Amino acid sequence: MQLEPLRYFVAAAEELSFSRAAERSHVTQPALSRAIARLERELGVELFERKKQRVHLSPAGRALLPRARRILCDVETTAQQLREEFSGARRGLRLGFLAPFLDDLVAPAVRALRRRAPRVKVALFELAPRAQLERLLAGELDLALLGNLDDAERERVRVKRLVRHPLAAVLPAEHPLAGRRSLALRELAEEPFLSLSESAFPGRRAALSRWTAEAGFEPDLAGELESLPLLLAAVAAGEGVALLPQHAAKLPHAGTEFVRLTPALETELFAVTRRGEAPPELAALEEELVRHAAALTGDARGKARR
Repeated sequence: MQLEPLRYFVAAAEELSFSRAAERSHVTQPALSRAIARLERELGVELFERKKQRVHLSPAGRALLPRARRILCDVETTAQQLREEFSGARRGLRLGFLAPFLDDLVAPAVRALRRRAPRVKVALFELAPRAQLERLLAGELDLALLGNLDDAERERVRVKRLVRHPLAAVLPAEHPLAGRRSLALRELAEEPFLSLSESAFPGRRAALSRWTAEAGFEPDLAGELESLPLLLAAVAAGEGVALLPQHAAKLPHAGTEFVRLTPALETELFAVTRRGEAPPELAALEEELVRHAAALTGDARGKARR
């Protein structure tokens, strides 16, 4: 199994579109499609299902996605560690994040840090929260961007809150409530709910139960998905409704509508590091994340009001 087809597979799985995956991977769509087809032949399974001109992950594809992410991250961190230990490369900072935060939080903060400290290198790793936390504790990441940390996890790490995001109800586009400007969470009490999987997003199940309990009901959990794009695709297919930060509306979400909740509910994003005194370059990165998160907070609240 070669690494490049795995990278193309992960891109296609996250985008749920071969054309967007090809653009993101800087290759032509035919080249990406051929590479994924070769990967399917090598594995002897279909990784994608094509229905009504749309792409969905097959059961085998859903099983491969978290493992492929781990393989690619292992390769990148191993290469970096070897360069640092044996070729004299400078020790860089390793930052884990989720895709929605790349362009308006992670990238601006890293650019600002480079202006402030040009010699500091930052390697970026797009990983699910569970993988971020595990790699942070193993010393393979220096800082992780996480939410929904439980008390046991907080005792193992150092936590700084970056931003509070308003939650939105995510509905299939044809849902009777999809055209509303806002709705009360209680109005979804009879709906099947979809959530992000506990294996990849620790704390999500407890958070969903807490939010719905505040609205006076227990959710009918119809399914858990391994990534944000997969969750959005399942909502679009009519398999249920979901609760996500309004910020996630920046992801491609054809076939779904984000509707503001009243009264408002919020979720949090934290900068998480290992316990102990942070080296100056890590403290500087954290400061830039805090500074840029302040602007992100105002933008998120403005979108929620609209």
